[in-house]
Amino acid sequence: MALFGLGKRPLTFGLDIGSSSVKAIELAEGKAGYALKAFAQVPLPRDVISEGSIKEPGLVSDAIRECVQKAGITNTAAAISVSGREGIVKRVPLPKVTAKELADAITLEAEHHIPFAVDDVFLDYQVVGESVNAMSVVLVAVKKVKVLEYVAAVEQAGLEALVVDLDAFAIQNQWELNHPDGGADEAVALIDIGATVMKTNVVRGGASIFARDVPFGGHNYTQAIAQRLNIPFEKAEAAKQGQEVGVSWDDLVPALEAVSRDLSLEVQRTFDYFASTAESERIARIVLSGGCARLAGIDEFLSSSWGVPVEIARPLAHVEYEGTEFTAEELEQAAPVLAVAVGLGLRRPGDKSA
Repeated sequence: MALFGLGKRPLTFGLDIGSSSVKAIELAEGKAGYALKAFAQVPLPRDVISEGSIKEPGLVSDAIRECVQKAGITNTAAAISVSGREGIVKRVPLPKVTAKELADAITLEAEHHIPFAVDDVFLDYQVVGESVNAMSVVLVAVKKVKVLEYVAAVEQAGLEALVVDLDAFAIQNQWELNHPDGGADEAVALIDIGATVMKTNVVRGGASIFARDVPFGGHNYTQAIAQRLNIPFEKAEAAKQGQEVGVSWDDLVPALEAVSRDLSLEVQRTFDYFASTAESERIARIVLSGGCARLAGIDEFLSSSWGVPVEIARPLAHVEYEGTEFTAEELEQAAPVLAVAVGLGLRRPGDKSA
């Protein structure tokens, strides 16, 4: 799935502008697949980006510039992505028409399916299924103001955003890289839980059949720890990440378990919503990514809550990294938070129609 790619097909690098950090990753494509060429991440101060909206553009641009320089990336063409409530993804059944007829009708169709004024959004679409008389189209609408604020932050850092995607589709890109069979014909829920937004994309057979973002993330855990132990947010964040800050893990467990129960309920709501839109579709497994995927035991807890196998994403599993400065241990530790960045690193302008 691709969005808003314009112009020629130069090489681009993935730039994941998240709520808690910026990640830059450059992948080189060869005969044997992809190889890691460059990678770095730089933390962002709290609330600089909140629920997917940039509150401090200057600080975000500074972090982008620092991250790209730290990675040693000289390319200025970036693939970025957005998430949050300003984006809508709908799978729409339509009568089978020609490509030109579909292009002409898509704006009119969008008016029936998105809660925003059509003039206020960037629209894109992709046909994901066809039969003799019908077709299934994924319709995507993102508020222009949201896209343009991210593009402006990138440009202020001296770079160019040649591709703008959705986090949910970037996660799907890296999943397909590491699972060439597309997970066979089972429905797989890809869930990326960042600092403030949880992105869910249910995929089957190489196509997205349901996508939804909700405002829930790692900061919910940190805030619960801070409140329960009466410590500053920054100390609670460090403790959550397992750093030595004078807080024992046992003291964290009650807060972590309480938020994990909330997380389980939030995901169950998403699954219930999905079930209401899909005909007798059952999610066969869940793949977790994002910062929350690194919480000890989160996969076992959620698997027992939902009765569905849960695994942690390995976005670099099929990416060659020998000969780089990065160790296997370092990349293994970072891997869960790199799902979006890797998915963006695979993008090239115009590749939707390739």
